[in-house]
Order: sequence, then C-alpha cells, then structure tokens
Amino acid sequence: MTEPQKYINDLAAYLSPLAAKDRDDALEFYDEYIADAGLNTRKAIEEKLGTPRQLGHKILADYSIKVNDKAAKKGPASAKSSWRVFWWVLVAIITSPITLGLGIAVLAVLIGIGAAALGLIIGIIAMIGSIAVIAVVALYAGVTLLIVEPFSGLFYLGIGLTLIGLFLICVPLSYWLIRLIAQGIANFAKFLYNRIQARREAK
Repeated sequence: MTEPQKYINDLAAYLSPLAAKDRDDALEFYDEYIADAGLNTRKAIEEKLGTPRQLGHKILADYSIKVNDKAAKKGPASAKSSWRVFWWVLVAIITSPITLGLGIAVLAVLIGIGAAALGLIIGIIAMIGSIAVIAVVALYAGVTLLIVEPFSGLFYLGIGLTLIGLFLICVPLSYWLIRLIAQGIANFAKFLYNRIQARREAK
C-alpha cells in the first residue's frame, strides 16, 4: 500500500460520522487532490493537508456548517444541527495546527459562550418544568378543597388552569427560543472558524 493510500485509509476512520455517500465523496476528492498535487510521501501530504485526524475534523466541521447553513435559510436550524456545528468546530480548532496563543483564546471564547448558552437553555427548561409542577400541585389542591372549602378549591383550580395555559404557550415559544440561541452559537462558531481558516490560508 502506498503512503497516499495509507493516508486516505487513515482519513476514512475519522469520517465515520458522515453518511456513506458524503464520506466517499470526501475521500475521492482528497485522493484526487493528493494525486494531482504530486504528494507522494506522508510528510508531504501532512505538510499540505495536516494529519488525517486534523483533516478529518476539518471535513466534519465544514460539512456540519454546510448542512446548518442550508437549514438556516428557512429560519433557525434545529438545535441538534447547531450544536453539531459548535462541537465539530470546537474539535477542529483543538486539533488544528494554529498558534498556541490564538488557539487558547478562541477555545476559551467558544467554551465560555457555549457554557453561557447551555446555562440559559437549562434555565428555560427548568422554568417550564416549574410551571408544570406548580400547575399540577394547584389543580390537586383545588380538587381536594372543592368539597370542604369550595371557594378556595375554585381559586386553586383557577390558578392551575391558568398555569396550564401559560405552560402550553411557553412550550412552543421556548422551543423556538432554544433553537434561536443554538443558531446564534453556531453562527458565532462559524465566524471564528472561518477567521482561523482565512488566517491559515493567508500564511
């Protein structure tokens, strides 16, 4: 097995998250690229493209960005798609051969923003959960008090029903807000990633 073939085989191992067709297309592209560039040794290939691990993570980041951009044309992409962008960009930056100072700064910013967004999302979910729990407790209290204290029972039933209505309104709004937050994080990650790639290409 030649060194270019060994490199492509090693690269394939890092592209397992991709669908078979997308993985084959990427491998075919880089196989042809290596051949056209006349890169016959492992050292020459890695000087141009990086290690299979680095290139694999770059391909996954690029692919997740492409999918997210396509989905975001009709509004915020799914939270799963946006967080996938954040994750693969983070991994690509960690394994990318960039300067130590720049890498640490970018990672610190990404992790900080990601942690803040995750905390906000958890807070939203906790708030929705609290509304649901209080609504159930109020309804239970209202039903149990109806016989002994009808007015108090009706009061708690009213609170419970109001909270259920609020819950039904908040669930879709929260879902949309979470998608919006995740898309914002993905867009910021893409911005940093593109800046790093532009800096690498300028060298």
